[in-house]
Amino acid sequence: MFYIAPVLLSLCVVQIVMAAVLLTFWRMRVGAPGLLEMAAAMAISSLGALLTGAGISNANHFLAFAGIQCFVVAFLTAARAMRRLQGLTPLPALETAAIICCAAGDAYFIFVSKNFSGVAVLHSVVYTIICAITAHTLFREPGAALKPGCRVLGFIFAAFAAASLFRAAVRLFIDIPVPVNMQVASLELAYVFLGMAVSIGWTLGFVWTSYSVAEYRLRAANEKLERFSGAVAHDLNTPLNAIIGYLDAITHAPEPDEKRTAQYIATAHEAALRMSRFIHDLLEQSRDGHEDRAPQSVDTATCIEDALKPLQPRIDAAAAKVHVAVEHGVMATPFQITRIFQNLLDNAIKYRAEARPLEIHISSIEEDGWVSLSVRDNGLGISSTDQSRIFGQFERAEGNGVIPGYGMGLAECRNIMKSFGGTIGVHSEPGNGSTFVLRLPAATN
Repeated sequence: MFYIAPVLLSLCVVQIVMAAVLLTFWRMRVGAPGLLEMAAAMAISSLGALLTGAGISNANHFLAFAGIQCFVVAFLTAARAMRRLQGLTPLPALETAAIICCAAGDAYFIFVSKNFSGVAVLHSVVYTIICAITAHTLFREPGAALKPGCRVLGFIFAAFAAASLFRAAVRLFIDIPVPVNMQVASLELAYVFLGMAVSIGWTLGFVWTSYSVAEYRLRAANEKLERFSGAVAHDLNTPLNAIIGYLDAITHAPEPDEKRTAQYIATAHEAALRMSRFIHDLLEQSRDGHEDRAPQSVDTATCIEDALKPLQPRIDAAAAKVHVAVEHGVMATPFQITRIFQNLLDNAIKYRAEARPLEIHISSIEEDGWVSLSVRDNGLGISSTDQSRIFGQFERAEGNGVIPGYGMGLAECRNIMKSFGGTIGVHSEPGNGSTFVLRLPAATN
């Protein structure tokens, strides 16, 4: 005769081991949301297997009833763990409805009608609904860090939903007579073994997803650190070159001029102070892992003025003219907007056309709660093929290899704009200059 109790005991052991594995990772401070819920689901399910097995072995309907309810709670807890992992809120209404439905239905089928196929059908339907909803949510996970693991977990939930639906369809029409119908008993045995596989799959999938997220965050942190160090080196070049230029002018002056020397020293000192402020602001922005402060109303014209100061020696040397007609503020931070304009103005000077004097026009318009800031020059221009890639890190326009640069400034501008919900684009023709357009939310006051 077939006895399912020893198989349920095996399921109990497997799930205790899985719960221990999950608790071990929790104690190791893996820190994945839902880890404790998943461990609790395995522990509750193992208790359910133990009680159900004992109830079947001893023909104790009360133990079997209690064990079967543990399975329902375990499934709901596992589904809740998945939502925690994805950063979603639980579904208490669904959980409560499932518990009440199963408890009431099981009480009727076990104690009143003695219809054990009814218990199997009811639970299979509930498991199908829970697993289908969970799988659907997992498959729709948008986060790049979670997406691979959620796909795997989603397939496991979807497979168990399909198996539960098949079991419900079979048991709806077949009861277990006395003696036991071996075909139905084999189905139940296969279903229990599938439960073991699902328990292992849930545990390993959850752990793998947790480590995948940790690895993804580590890679992102490394990329962020590389970008941070590159941004520091790139943005410090401008004030540093200003200091070097003024000191060279003092050192190589053909005749001593105390007034001019004092002016150059004062200007170099001001550039050094700007470097100090830049480093301080950059460290403040990156403290505690936060690169950007909350957006605030920014006086764009003042930011442009601050961006022009360290570039003034080069503007004078190029006999360039800068026309500023900006009247609209934006929602950002002064520090980051100054950095953007410093990068754009630096590029305009660097990629100017030698055949004509450089002219830069900066203007703004406001429409529908957004401000568009335009930086237009009459420089070398950018080809259409290069316009789509110059905002990538370490990417530069073709043919600009003879001009010093690392291809980092525009990439940083794009990242800054993205952090404030804005965009940056360029319109250009080779030989006719370039127009960079920044679009940001308008200042609120």
